[in-house]
Amino acid sequence: MTSKTIVCSIALASLGFTSLAFAQPSRHEVRQDAREAREDIRDARRDLRHADTRREEREARRDLREAQRDLRAAREERRYGRRYYNARGPEFQRGGRLPAELRQRHHVVSDWHQHHLAAPPRGHQWVQVGSDYVLAAIATGLIAHLIFGQ
Repeated sequence: MTSKTIVCSIALASLGFTSLAFAQPSRHEVRQDAREAREDIRDARRDLRHADTRREEREARRDLREAQRDLRAAREERRYGRRYYNARGPEFQRGGRLPAELRQRHHVVSDWHQHHLAAPPRGHQWVQVGSDYVLAAIATGLIAHLIFGQ
């Protein structure tokens, strides 16, 4: 094999592995995380009941707080992690509200002229949802206009 072939194969393999790093956890993994957090909560509560010294009690309380935090994170991931927004869906219409997740900075289109969009009116911003664009009020998220891409 030539060195060019080796370099190309390494580059392709690294691209494949980097996409795995950004993959969303599956439903099964999220449920498993929640299940493990609930088990940890039960264990921490049991340890707290059977603690003999102040140190064991402090550790059990710390473990309980950590497990409760993990459970909240797993529930949050389950609730918001699997959402996929499509501006052609029924929740996107003039007069409706743009979800808070889509009003974050990385969805906002700052270079609207490069996307062949009109300048947003004062107090509005363009938001990209997939291949579509939504013009929404900055303060309230009220949808003023929709442009569907190809």
